[in-house]
Amino acid sequence: MFFEFLTIATLVVASDEVAVVTAPSEGELRLREAAPELSALPDVVLVAYPVSGRTSRAVRTAMNAARPAESDGGERFDGVTRWRYSSRWQRRGGQQCLPETTVTSVAITVILPDLTEPEKLGRRDREAWGRYFKALATHEMNHARIALHGRQEMEKAMRAAANCEDMQAAADRVSNDVAAASREYDRLTEHGKREGAVFP
Repeated sequence: MFFEFLTIATLVVASDEVAVVTAPSEGELRLREAAPELSALPDVVLVAYPVSGRTSRAVRTAMNAARPAESDGGERFDGVTRWRYSSRWQRRGGQQCLPETTVTSVAITVILPDLTEPEKLGRRDREAWGRYFKALATHEMNHARIALHGRQEMEKAMRAAANCEDMQAAADRVSNDVAAASREYDRLTEHGKREGAVFP
């Protein structure tokens, strides 16, 4: 009698560190309300960094001090999207990869400013903030969509691989392609400025 043993292996490919998922803060709940299309995307977690001020310049100063870096030691931006791919597959007898069994998932973290006291701003500044935030959230949503599309492409490429080595190479190739597409989108939009993500 012959028994075939299947085991599960896992590969993780990261664009940067992804925030640990915890219960949403008040700021994150406000972000969900302010950016419903973004928060409705699958596999996306919104993270808020608080900003406040009585003038648009004061809010900008607070954002400049608090905004996140794109990567460790990298340039800082008003909004940042990070993602991490994880793939699982079966092995036959603990040795041979079965690429056709690959299942890939993605965890996406979008970091955005949370205007904690909008009532302190005058009406025009509040309206300007609303337009800016909508444009920024849309810009980061497009980064998230690039990462989501990459998940599908990675799974497809890994499933088509002939062996373990080719599967790893496929994952690396797609991960690099996704990062390049995200960088090109930022280049074309000047990190969202051409889309209206400018405040004040």
